[in-house]
Amino acid sequence: MWKRLWRKYIAPKWQLGIAEGPIHAFMQGNTEGVVWIENPYRDGWLADPFVLLVDEEHIELLVEDFRFADGQGRISKVLIDRRKMAITGRRVLLEGGHYSFPAILWEDGKVMIYPEHSRQGRLDLYVYDADSETCSFVRTLSDQPLTDAVIYRGEIYSTAVPDANGRVLSKGNRKYCFDECIARNAGLFFEYEGKTYRPAQECNRWYGHALSIQLYENDSFREVVRISNMHTFNHFHGITAVDRKRSPFQWLYRLFGQTDL
Repeated sequence: MWKRLWRKYIAPKWQLGIAEGPIHAFMQGNTEGVVWIENPYRDGWLADPFVLLVDEEHIELLVEDFRFADGQGRISKVLIDRRKMAITGRRVLLEGGHYSFPAILWEDGKVMIYPEHSRQGRLDLYVYDADSETCSFVRTLSDQPLTDAVIYRGEIYSTAVPDANGRVLSKGNRKYCFDECIARNAGLFFEYEGKTYRPAQECNRWYGHALSIQLYENDSFREVVRISNMHTFNHFHGITAVDRKRSPFQWLYRLFGQTDL
């Protein structure tokens, strides 16, 4: 019981945000266009948004759906009304063990999902069926405890337990070393004005401290903008999905030596 109360009232929580239109403002560090969305479900919080589908009336996101009762994340699809900018539906797609960061891969006309499942020590690939709203296992991509893995041009970029929030990003045997804790992915690679960028998490002070957008060229990464109190960043079909940490009792949480979710 005390663990559930701790998760509900003391531990940090996350909030989804949506911005419509091009990402020029984000590339200047400006987040004024973000609409922060209230979670109508009181049994947990929603985080790690990836844009699945956009039409004139709705936005569909895949998210980590964390529940206070068992301290586990699920992968759920949430429906957002674009006019009201409010969540109007939720459906669990994957559960059983802790899931998060539902990265999307569009392959041969199919929607593939490879969520983080590092507590189980592997990275699995699933195919999503929109008609039945279900996910089916396809294959295991890695038998390593990869954290927030992203596939770009057929290669897996990831940090790994026990140094998930550290300074080293891996692509197979290739290691990218940073001078600070900005290695962990924050979303899918994206193109902007003809160049490739990687959103990353800045975890210098704590998990979820800031977003680091990095230019990727000549097989190296260089930060071009940093946005405080932002954690995930994904842009698709003119929609940018983000999230942020809400920590009214962060000092108390850290006083007890807890690590961040």
